[in-house]
Amino acid sequence: MNKKEDINYRFFIDKRGNWFQDGIKIQHRLTYLYNNKLLQRDDESHYYLDEGSGKLYIEVEDTPFVVKMIDKQGEDFYIVLNDETKEKLDLKTLSINDENVPYAKIKDGNFEARFTRPAYYEFMKYLKKEGDDYYIVSNGNKHVLKRIPS
Repeated sequence: MNKKEDINYRFFIDKRGNWFQDGIKIQHRLTYLYNNKLLQRDDESHYYLDEGSGKLYIEVEDTPFVVKMIDKQGEDFYIVLNDETKEKLDLKTLSINDENVPYAKIKDGNFEARFTRPAYYEFMKYLKKEGDDYYIVSNGNKHVLKRIPS
């Protein structure tokens, strides 16, 4: 199963991190958090859940996780994700698309997260621009956000 059209999607995650099952938005907080906790990706980069009865595939609009908040503590940055976890931001994994939306690798580099608008605005306070590039300085190191081609 390597073609997208061969997959029967039961779930959908929009670019804001909202989950839908069979077209209905999942609003129950614990179900939402449980689904995020079970999220996996196979060797062909398809997202799925497996509760023990087989894989339930997930169509993802952009990224399965989003950065809801960013918090600068000293020279380090911490992010809060839509699954309510908090982790140190790895500045070496930062990228930015043509619409100037930042992304970062999260969860030990296993997933990517898109910054929400509030997190973006907070993060922009610390970014500097040089030509067409954005960068951030932390602990004496300059980290340029890699451009993601459209």
